[in-house]
Amino acid sequence: MLLFVYGTLKEGGKYHCYLGEAALVAEHAMAKGTLYDTGMGYPAMVKAAQGEIQGQVYDIPEELWPAIDDLEGYAAQAETDLFDKQTTEVYVNGEVVETIVYVANAKGLLKEKVESGVWDVRVAQEQM
Repeated sequence: MLLFVYGTLKEGGKYHCYLGEAALVAEHAMAKGTLYDTGMGYPAMVKAAQGEIQGQVYDIPEELWPAIDDLEGYAAQAETDLFDKQTTEVYVNGEVVETIVYVANAKGLLKEKVESGVWDVRVAQEQM
């Protein structure tokens, strides 16, 4: 299954190691939505018709999903999960690809809008 990553799971991000044997499908991809800085060293996104979020797409082997779900605070418990696991359309080289994406479930994550739609993994690591 394909996963769109836009924060700490991106190449160079502090949690990129969670992707293990995942294959990079697209180094440059774009999803519609709004990106927020959570103030906790990682971003959160909200899907929307407007706005662009830059990220990468990986093909994730089945055995990696439980660890990624845990990292993202996703346990299929809508009342308590930090993030929700949804499908979304992502644009890669002019084509539309359907992927999984983790979107903010806890509204308290949405601290400061990242106008550029790009989470800079280097800046985030310096803040930690």
